[in-house]
Amino acid sequence: MMNMNVLVNSLALGLVMTLPMVSLSAVNNVTDLQSVFTSSNAPRAFSGIAVIAKGSDIRFSYASTSQPVVDGLEVAAFTLQTPFVTASLSKQMTAALVMREVDQGRITLDAPITQYLEYLNGKWDAVITVRQLLNHLSGIVAIDKPLKTIPGEVFAYSNTGYNLLGEIVVKVSGENYPLLASGMFKRCGMDNTNASSNTNNAVRYHEKSVGELVAMTKDLPASFAPSAGVISTAEDLVAWNQCLHNSDLLSAKSHLQMVSKAATRQHRWGDLGYGFGLQLSDGDTVQEWSHSGYVLGYISTLSYYPESDTSMILLENISWYPKDMTRVFYYHDQLRKQLLKTAGDNN
Repeated sequence: MMNMNVLVNSLALGLVMTLPMVSLSAVNNVTDLQSVFTSSNAPRAFSGIAVIAKGSDIRFSYASTSQPVVDGLEVAAFTLQTPFVTASLSKQMTAALVMREVDQGRITLDAPITQYLEYLNGKWDAVITVRQLLNHLSGIVAIDKPLKTIPGEVFAYSNTGYNLLGEIVVKVSGENYPLLASGMFKRCGMDNTNASSNTNNAVRYHEKSVGELVAMTKDLPASFAPSAGVISTAEDLVAWNQCLHNSDLLSAKSHLQMVSKAATRQHRWGDLGYGFGLQLSDGDTVQEWSHSGYVLGYISTLSYYPESDTSMILLENISWYPKDMTRVFYYHDQLRKQLLKTAGDNN
């Protein structure tokens, strides 16, 4: 167990890259971006790496100087190549794998999922489609539990639904999920991303209560890879945004469906649209496609601003005490706020 004071002392300083920064619509102030991480008013320490990129070029990054102390020894500092479990960022990658199979004619979005996973026949007294799994309108809570909502009616976030999507792409492709995902990541130039175990991941912790950290050693089950288990780096997630949104990874029709609102999600940012593994915000200032993630040992945020081809990525190796998500995602939300403020100032 680690006392929070040790963590704060360990992470008090940061390593900052201050390359010329191009914001959403104009030159951004690097000092303002850096101040998000150096403010003395922050409710907790930052433990990870944050990146802003214009296209494929990383223009700003901030990393805590070292990972927390383990058994009295400090491990390597965070870099752009440090692997993190990306948690629910995995969902948009699974959605892309589904849409690649749609493009190949092997999956039909409005087909019942029992067409692909016969063992689910009779499981629920309702027809659930592939599309409803993608946009969290299935009502599925767990395989062995009744539906939470009527399929197609209400947004109900479902990790189980995305794990079922992983099973579907395995069934129609004839390849296991890690191999199928690896092929897509290779196509995207993501050399340090995979959907299997990685012993070089950032050492991870969970905050049991405010100020009380415990080391996490147990990995997610392999079956959770489609919903929460993909491992990646800040550098590779920049490449992912480019590959997903600015390449021929998907057909234009499939990409449009991924970024089209199919449901509404209540969120700390306000009501957001939801497509396929992507939150959709169309505020007064800027269009945003995003997602965040939380699993034991890791939290993450990945946002993309299509009008300016800008990416924002934050990866941390501590799952902070979950009773206050505003505190958990404090740095993620503050950096986003700074980007959106700059965009508004320059409209």
